[in-house]
Amino acid sequence: MKQVPAPLLALALLAGGCAAPREPVSSSSSQFLPGPGPAPAAPSPAAPRAVAPPSSDPFAPPDRTQAPWSRTPVRLLGIGEVETGTAAGGTSWRVGTARGTVWAWRPPGYRPREAGVCVYLHGYFTTVDQAVQDHRLADQFAASGRDALFVVAEAPAWNGEDGVWPDLDELLAETFHRIGLGRPPGPLVVVGHSGAFRPILSWLGDPDLEEVVLLDGLYRGEAQLKGWLQGNGSPRPRRLVLVSNETFPAAEALSASVPGAVSLGEVPAADRGLEGTARTARLVHLKSQYTHMAIVEGGEVVPVLLRASHLPALR
Repeated sequence: MKQVPAPLLALALLAGGCAAPREPVSSSSSQFLPGPGPAPAAPSPAAPRAVAPPSSDPFAPPDRTQAPWSRTPVRLLGIGEVETGTAAGGTSWRVGTARGTVWAWRPPGYRPREAGVCVYLHGYFTTVDQAVQDHRLADQFAASGRDALFVVAEAPAWNGEDGVWPDLDELLAETFHRIGLGRPPGPLVVVGHSGAFRPILSWLGDPDLEEVVLLDGLYRGEAQLKGWLQGNGSPRPRRLVLVSNETFPAAEALSASVPGAVSLGEVPAADRGLEGTARTARLVHLKSQYTHMAIVEGGEVVPVLLRASHLPALR
C-alpha cells in the first residue's frame, strides 16, 4: 500500500471528508485528408473539458482503484467458508462471515490454557486481506513472541463506512466457532491503526478488554479513552498505549492529563524494547520516528509494543 500524504489522511479523519479523485481531462485530435475541392475548415478548438472539483460530500463513494487505496488482489470468501493455511511458521485461517473476512493466526508453541487474544484492526484505504499481505502481519505477530490467538477483522476503510463489528464479543465468538478453537483465558488486547479508533471507541464497554494500543489513531475520543482507562470495570488493570506521528498533539495532551503516564521521544529498537516504568505504566505515549504508514508497514513498531503488552510470552 502506498504511503498516504500526512495532510490528506489527517484531513480525512479529522474533518470526516473523503475526497473523490479528480476526473482526468480528455483530449482529442482531428486529421484532415487531401481530396478534391477545398479542404474543409478546421473546426474551432473545443473548450477544454472542465475538471470536476473534489466532492464536498464526505460520504461520496470512493474510487478504490486509485491511490492511496491498496490494490493487492484478493479472493472473496463465501459466508461460512474457511481457508486453512500456514504463515510465519504458524497456522492461519481465512474466514468468510456476513461482516467480511476475518483472518486468524496461531503461533507455533501456542498454549490454549494460558494464551491471550490480540485483535488487530487496519486503518483506512485497505481491507483485512490486503493489510495481512501488504503489512506482513503474520511476520510481525511472530516477531512479537506472544502466546496469543491473533484475529484481524474488518474495520471502516473510509469515512462513509460504519464500524463493521459493533460488538467485540460477537467477533470473537464467530471467529472461534468458525476455526474450531476455544477462546483462551488470557488477556484481551486490541491494536488499531489510524481510523480504527472508531470501532475501538465502541468496544470500550467490553469488560474483558484490558489493553488498547492505538497506532497514530487519536483523532477523536480522548475523553472516552481516559474514562475507560480510569474505570474499574475490568478484573485486570487497564492499559493504553499511544503511538503518534500525525496525532502527536492530541496524544501528548492526553498523556499529560493522566497521572503516572510515561512519554517517550521515540519507539525503541527491537533489541531494547520498552524498559522500566514504560512497561508498567497504565498510559504510555511514544512519539514515532516513523511515518503514519511506516508504523504498520515497517515491522519496527508492532512487535515491540506487543512484547510489552499484557499478552504472555511463548515458551
